[in-house]
Amino acid sequence: MAKKFKIPSKHEKPRLHLFSFEDEKPKYDTKSYIELISNREITLEGCQGVAEYKADYIKLRLLKGNLIICGEGFSIASFENKNITIKGKISSIEFCVD
Repeated sequence: MAKKFKIPSKHEKPRLHLFSFEDEKPKYDTKSYIELISNREITLEGCQGVAEYKADYIKLRLLKGNLIICGEGFSIASFENKNITIKGKISSIEFCVD
């Protein structure tokens, strides 16, 4: 049986960069990051405050505008260090620029 061997190439092969965990959170000027888990939970990093809060409507202040979340049965699970987690049944999300 013949022995297999590999000859190293003198030319570098271009690598296609698809995704890495270092790129998980993109860095934008607005400094906001949204994570949506199904239609039952949303986490927002970079929340400047809560403008309005009802069981079926929440308006959050962002650095450049507002985020309006509509649905039903909302509750704020946590809010600390500009990170907010909201649980409930989400039906729509809307960005509004001031």
